[in-house]
Amino acid sequence: MIADDHVLVRKGLAMLVKDVFFSNCKIDFADNGEEVLSKLKTGTVDMLITDINMPDTNSLEMVTQAIALVPKLRILIVSVNPENIFGPRFLKAGAHGYICKTASDEETSEAIRSVGSGKRYITDELSRHFAEIFLNGSPDNPFDALSKREFEVTTLLLKGYGALEIANTLSINHSTASSYKFRVFEKLGIKNVLELDRLAKQFYIIEG
Repeated sequence: MIADDHVLVRKGLAMLVKDVFFSNCKIDFADNGEEVLSKLKTGTVDMLITDINMPDTNSLEMVTQAIALVPKLRILIVSVNPENIFGPRFLKAGAHGYICKTASDEETSEAIRSVGSGKRYITDELSRHFAEIFLNGSPDNPFDALSKREFEVTTLLLKGYGALEIANTLSINHSTASSYKFRVFEKLGIKNVLELDRLAKQFYIIEG
């Protein structure tokens, strides 16, 4: 299954998949996380290639739920988000590989081939990032201090969500969402969403 909210991206990835597997596969499509999970419940999917910036989608939670539905599912993330920041989180969540949309067709094909055969795919940049952490400890990035749930709340805050919308999206109560928001601000040393936006741009969590 290929999940992306842009038709051209889905078609481009489908062409690469067919080149890698010599057309010996059936390809299904989805354009949001809800559709991904719905199709996983009703169909047989061996591999999921997915973006993480789709409408109404909490992508980290989607990956967790997808694996719960299909434990042997192989997941490759293809995204515009920087891999050294988002890659480790999605790999910990259960994804088998993470690659940027700016990668060449050759590299993307290699990622598809590796994950499709049950292996992990780690880019050279992400390998250097892991080596840096191993040799020198965690990099000086305040967002690395956030837990999985806190990072999810952060991404929703950056989308303009309020506490009630965050609570509904993450299926938690309003007070819990407010508590997570407070903890995010406290850990990042900021006071409001405007400062969060500036910090996120500084560390390439969002473009700017």
